[in-house]
Amino acid sequence: MADEKKNIMSDILDVFKDKDEEAKKTPPKVVKPVAKKPVAKKSTAGADAKIKAVRDRKAASKAEKAMHSKTHQDLINVAYKAAEELKIAPWVLLRAAKWGHFTDDRGKKYDGPMIDDIDTLDDAQKKALKKALDL
Repeated sequence: MADEKKNIMSDILDVFKDKDEEAKKTPPKVVKPVAKKPVAKKSTAGADAKIKAVRDRKAASKAEKAMHSKTHQDLINVAYKAAEELKIAPWVLLRAAKWGHFTDDRGKKYDGPMIDDIDTLDDAQKKALKKALDL
């Protein structure tokens, strides 16, 4: 029985030796580096324009929210500040902006156009009103 066990063990060891010898005979796999293709630089002009457009929309949205959070009385006060800077009578500015009726309901929230969209105002008046509104 002992001889049988020796033979079995010897056979098992031979199998492992054969596998080791085969492994030594086969050369190791060599991984060749892949050549990198040159990457053309992409223009960021399109992306920059999109980013600017998004930022402009956000800024316009904030300005619109700020503008529409004001009451008619707030805008009357703004017109007075802007008129003082322009050295004109406040009613001239209120009528030019078509805000003359604001005294009828001073507590109502403003629901009109943005200052830049009021065609009856000149550039200096628009600038003074936006400055007084901190826009």
